[in-house]
Amino acid sequence: MPLTEYERYLRVPELLALQKPEESRTHADELLFQTVHQVEELWMKAADDEISRLVPAMDADELEAARAGLHRIYLVEKLMSDQMRLLETMAPVAYFAIRKGLGHGSGLESPGFNRLLRSSKKVSDAFERACARHGVTPEMLVQDPQRHRSLWSIAEAMIDVDEAFQTFRYRHLVLVKRIIGAGTPSLKGNPIDLLENNAKKSFFPALWRAREALFDDFKPGELKT
Repeated sequence: MPLTEYERYLRVPELLALQKPEESRTHADELLFQTVHQVEELWMKAADDEISRLVPAMDADELEAARAGLHRIYLVEKLMSDQMRLLETMAPVAYFAIRKGLGHGSGLESPGFNRLLRSSKKVSDAFERACARHGVTPEMLVQDPQRHRSLWSIAEAMIDVDEAFQTFRYRHLVLVKRIIGAGTPSLKGNPIDLLENNAKKSFFPALWRAREALFDDFKPGELKT
């Protein structure tokens, strides 16, 4: 039977051939495990593609286009976190069986994950250039969002992206604890402390520090009722 145009456009046969066949799976849940991780890679590819376009937009002072790209990345990251909850439906014994066939693979080797870590620097650098062109700093924007509303919107969109990715990393950390416990090392032999430390890292630390700077000299006032 010939393929439909839908199947041809989406390359459905090739796509569905990328998962292990039933007879090769070590556990019934392996299809779910593999599918979730493959979809995560696709979402991270889409997010990185947005970065490749929003950075030039920011450099061209097309700030609304850049903000829209950042917002789309934020929504992608939320999906990544939500779909990871599917793996919480796996019993630890299911992953015990699947893990035997993973060799020494690690989520830290994810090309999409590492590509986003690198690409976030491009976003940060583009924002820094935009601020320099308009004579503002992140601290100024936090102190007075009206000073440059478009750059403030960009900064807030970057915070959304950063927060959503930290949430994704935290969700992954909790999933690991839920499945293998806090004391089991990774397949690379790394302790879970490594994941915990990585979960605390941010894409755009300067934007978080700007918030701290606002409250550096804060002193409580009198209660007003």
